Amino acid sequence: MINYIFTKNYNDMATVTVKINSKSKRGKHLIELLTELAKDGNDIQLENIPNDETIKAIMDARAKKGFKADNVDDLFRQLES
Repeated sequence: MINYIFTKNYNDMATVTVKINSKSKRGKHLIELLTELAKDGNDIQLENIPNDETIKAIMDARAKKGFKADNVDDLFRQLES
């Protein structure tokens, strides 16, 4: 599930949050449609916001948490322990 925020300009800008299952056929179609509509003009803007799990992974990577391995065999040894 990916959260997309899109804004549409009526008289004022309105922000609408839509949760789209990006793996479903309808979800893929809707994302493609919104992406195409956002290409022309500036009345629709798309912003992809990562989910909580992705944000945590990004923060861990920035804090240099995780595995450091000399080679593939070393990495697999660390993962198995």
